[in-house]
Amino acid sequence: MEQPLLTIAIPTYNRARLLDTCLNSILSQVNTEISNDIEVIVSDNDSPDNTTNIVEKYINTGHKITYTKRPENIGADRNIAACFLKASGKYVWLFSDDDLLLPGYLKFIFDLLNNNDFGNLYLNGLWYNEVYENNTEAPVKINFEKFDDPLLFIEKVNFWLTFITGNIINKSLFTEQIDVSAFYESNLGHLSWILPSVFKGKQNAIISDKVIACKENNTGGYNLLKVFGQNFNNVMDMLITRRLIDKKVKRIINQHLLNSFFPMFIYKPNGKFETENSFKIMIPIYWSYYTFWRSIFPALFQYQNVKTKNG
Repeated sequence: MEQPLLTIAIPTYNRARLLDTCLNSILSQVNTEISNDIEVIVSDNDSPDNTTNIVEKYINTGHKITYTKRPENIGADRNIAACFLKASGKYVWLFSDDDLLLPGYLKFIFDLLNNNDFGNLYLNGLWYNEVYENNTEAPVKINFEKFDDPLLFIEKVNFWLTFITGNIINKSLFTEQIDVSAFYESNLGHLSWILPSVFKGKQNAIISDKVIACKENNTGGYNLLKVFGQNFNNVMDMLITRRLIDKKVKRIINQHLLNSFFPMFIYKPNGKFETENSFKIMIPIYWSYYTFWRSIFPALFQYQNVKTKNG
């Protein structure tokens, strides 16, 4: 069998209903013209629900899916990494089980990948709350922008590089085995290939159309500031030390985290994340950033009080 152009790999755990909708949004667009060039993988992290039945439903109706059910839950980072390492496509699209591919876009994405040689193709999304109501029309074209300068691409995408469904990676650029184990337990292990892909490719691109629908407020249960502050910076430091990314990336991403990401959660704590010592985590990382002292540090008092109260 020839190497497929694109692998769509879905790591999943205990979300059978959402996975069903996710798979339908993808497989309904895999027509005979492109079916031999698309590989679909589902990696089930020992789900106790009826995930197996959902996947088998699609297999029994003729869809080609490589399905693995693990004998035990190996954690999100390991399951995501297993998907990437198992993928045989030139490009790998890790797809969250609670996201949807909007109608008509797969063929355009496929053609774009087939006619170019990107390191990273970033996709924009729209956000829905409880149930996504499909009222979008199939596109007649796709709008995208190419970037020769990886730092300009990083400036545009910044912390959204952590969003797995938003990044299609050229795996063929990684000729060596990736040591992803060093990034386990960070909740950001996928950055070990997403960030380097930007610098390994000849070009990167952003599709400006909203091509995926993403479920809002469907995350939590971890230390938000530790993951996106401490862990994110640790990952970037490791990649900079290995000369896989430019050291300027760290400043660019941190500035966007302080300007846009952290304010979304610190100003309006929602109680979905674990209690943590905000000052102990944030000050050692961001003490040299003026934005931190001006905007984030004052709000940490409120965030710390709410998290302690909820905890």
